[in-house]
Parts: sequence; C-alpha cells; structure tokens
Amino acid sequence: MTYLQFLLIFLGIPLTIVVTLYKKSDLPNKKEFRFGIILLIFLAVTYTAPWDNYLVKSGVWIYGEDRILGTIGYVPLEEYCFFVLQTILSGLFCFLLQKRIPLTKITNMKIVQKMNRKKIVFSSYLLLFLLGLIFLYFEKSRYLGLILSWGMPVILLQWFFGGNYLLANHKILLVSTLITTFYLWMADGLAISWGIWSISDTYTIGFNLGPLPLEEAIFFLVTNLMVSQGLILFVVMRDEISKITYSLRRDL
Repeated sequence: MTYLQFLLIFLGIPLTIVVTLYKKSDLPNKKEFRFGIILLIFLAVTYTAPWDNYLVKSGVWIYGEDRILGTIGYVPLEEYCFFVLQTILSGLFCFLLQKRIPLTKITNMKIVQKMNRKKIVFSSYLLLFLLGLIFLYFEKSRYLGLILSWGMPVILLQWFFGGNYLLANHKILLVSTLITTFYLWMADGLAISWGIWSISDTYTIGFNLGPLPLEEAIFFLVTNLMVSQGLILFVVMRDEISKITYSLRRDL
C-alpha cells in the first residue's frame, strides 16, 4: 500500500463521514468551528513542517521511497496532507460531539474557582516540557524529547491563556482527544507494519504497543490535544471576547 492509498482509506473515509454530518448539522458554533479549523490548519502546517523535516533528515522517521509521490524538503507530499486531514478530522469530530456534550460558557466566579486546578495542569505540562529538553541529550529518548519539547510549548500557551475554559469543557476535550487518538494509533500501527513508514530504533526507547512505538502514540495524543484545545478556546473565548468588546463599546 502506498502512502496516498493509506490517506484515502484511513483518513478519506472517516473525513467523508464527518464532513457529511457537519454539513447536515444544525449544531451551534458551526461557523466558529469552520474558521477555527482553517486557522489551525495554517498553524499546524507552518509549525510542524520544519520539525518534521528535521525528523526525516536526522533519520528519526523513515519512509519507503517507493510508497510516496515526492517530497517537499525532506518530507513526503502525503505527510503535509496528513497535517491538514488530521486537523480537519479531529476538529469536525470535536464539533459533532456538541450533540452529546455542549460547550460550556463560564462566568468570572467559576474562573476564579478553577484557578488552582489550572495551576496543577499547567505545572504538569511544564514538567513534561522540561523532561523533553532532558530527553534530547540521550540518543534512545531523542524522539520522545523532540515530541515533548515541540508540543508542550503550544499546550502551555493554550493553558496559560485559557486553562479555565478548558477545565470547564474537560468532558468534550477528553472525549474528542481520546477517540481520535485511539483511531490514529490503529491506523499508524498498520502503516508501520505495512512498511509505509518506520521509526528508527536508534532514537526510541524500545517500548511498543503492538507495532506502534510509544513515542508515536504520544505524538498523536499531543497533536490531537493541541487541535481539540485550540478549537475549544477559539470558539469559547471568541464568544467571551466579543461580549467584552460589545460591553466596552456600549459604555463608551
């Protein structure tokens, strides 16, 4: 199986389903989610492309040259498509979950009450970032270090500016992140077992979930977390910012 065929089957089919459900849906925040996904696609490509090029150049991630159409830099064309398709899939799934788990708008009092929990979560992600920097110095943990030192700054920014909003919407955040992550774990494991791409044993600690290295599992958990958190904050905080702006204009 080629990388393109993999994308068409494992991302194209579920994307067709969620896009169809999105178009038919009358759920709230439809416009906001669409704009948010477009913004996240831009951020995902620009932030991830240099990092991914380094992974391939340094031999952390290896692709089958007979499985791809071509490259931009060191990275296959299909990999750039993966950035985009994963963001759309995760984003639209998060949107559709509103049918079961509505997004919560929180008051200033609730924000104050959640400050301690926000500090705990923020501190935990900060610790992971620092561990990532340490892991970079050891060959066997380098891929894990690259993931944590690359992903945690984004997650830390999200929690710094909107951690209370994320806590208020923890149910939709967790469900959205975990379900898409489990699906992509399965798809990635199959791709590795079929030789579409592989992860170097030199730069990984050697613990696998079936054919899936632990580092790859963490990668998809981190990236889906970034997408879900980013969209929730875009929708909820945009609404709150609009209210504040309207109030200021009225007072003036």
